[in-house]
Parts: sequence; C-alpha cells; structure tokens
Amino acid sequence: MLVELKMKLKPREQQIGYYQSSNLQGVLMEQIGSEYAEKLHQQKLNPYSQCITCGEHIIWSVKTLNEEAYENIILPLLEKDFKNFEIEKMGVYVDVLEKQLVMQNEKELLEEFYETPASKYLNLEFLTPTSFKSNGRYVIIPEVRYIYQSLMNKYSATSNGMNMYDEDTLEQLIECSEITQYRLKSTFFPLEGVKIPAFKGELTIRLKGTETMARYARLLARFGEYSGIGIKSAMGMGAMRIKERRVKDE
Repeated sequence: MLVELKMKLKPREQQIGYYQSSNLQGVLMEQIGSEYAEKLHQQKLNPYSQCITCGEHIIWSVKTLNEEAYENIILPLLEKDFKNFEIEKMGVYVDVLEKQLVMQNEKELLEEFYETPASKYLNLEFLTPTSFKSNGRYVIIPEVRYIYQSLMNKYSATSNGMNMYDEDTLEQLIECSEITQYRLKSTFFPLEGVKIPAFKGELTIRLKGTETMARYARLLARFGEYSGIGIKSAMGMGAMRIKERRVKDE
C-alpha cells in the first residue's frame, strides 16, 4: 500500500523550504511510537519518504511504502490534535492548515504494468535536491544506472516478498535507455552543518527496447513518486515525479 499525506503549512514567523526537511524528520519521529522509531533506525532503507515543496503553498509531503509504515507514521499525523508543531532547532512554529490523503494499492501499479501500454519516453522531474552515492562519493550526474538501481533497491526493501532487483534486468534497462533531454542544475542539501552536493531539474529517458522494458521503467518511476530516489529521501532529498511527455513518440 502506497500512501501520501500532503499537509499545507503556514509558518508563523518565517518562511521554510526544502532546507528544513531534515528538521521535519525530527518532528515526524516525535509523533510515532518509540518502538517503531527504533525499528526504523535499524533499517538500511526506510519504508517512507518526506519532503517540503514550495509553490503557491508550502506543502509537507509524507509518503509511506507499506501498511506498517502507514499505520505507524501517517495515522498519527491524521489525528485531529496534530494541528501545529515547532521546529525546535529554529524556534519556528508552524500551523497545519489542510491535510490531503492519497492512497494507491501496489496492485494498481502491477495492473498498469500488465494492461496499459507505455510511452517510449519517460520524463522525470526531481523536485528536491537529489544525489546518489557510489564508492563513498556523491554522484550528482543522474546516469540511468543510478536511477534504476536506486528504485529497484527501494522497491525490493519495502515490498512484501517481491524482489525487484535483478542484475540482468538492470543491465537490460540500462542498455535500452538513453537520456535525450535534460534541464538540470547543481545545488546543495544542508544537513547538520554539511552541504551535500546534489542536483534538481528534469530529464527525459528514451526507451528503445521492448514494450516490457518500457513498462518496467514506468513501474519503477511510479513507485519512485512515493519512495523518492537516491540518498536520504527520509530527510527530504530525492523527491521525484513523472511529468507529462513533451516529445512525440517515434
């Protein structure tokens, strides 16, 4: 079960943005039970992501990837008494004006995979600073290998009994994928006094292989809209979405 809780925020004294996302993880941990919080600390890949996006409104999105995470993370935030909170490190008080819940059964993703033809183009937007890590170094150029590998690992770690990571499938995806357009910029994500190098923006992947590979790439990207991509998605990095395709299929 994939769930997203969107909360419209109104800071009382000063503006907040994605740079406050890591502090909001602390707010999140305060709302959940200590036993489950300890369980999360022991996991290599978290079954949730969260981020701040700013447009017409400031939106705090908390997304969970399985039923246990939904019950322990999102349900407490839906309680009527969760109407405001304090970002203690900044001394900022924030009001929660609205809450919107979006739910998608994992079965729906698989139904789309089997029943709906996929475009030859996959247009991805990285909404918050995104970065990968390889051999101990940050990677801020989004190669298709890092994109698929990250999503396959997150899917496998949080899906009930479904292992999405397969080296042969990964190599097939890489072979049939080509980045044809991009509009990216380098940026940083502040975390406990450190600036993590990252990128934001959009890119388009052309899928030249079989229809099955195109559907598989779309499935991973759909999941990524909830899981986030790359490192530290639980702290606000790597929020992504699929955008409507801007180029015509050949």
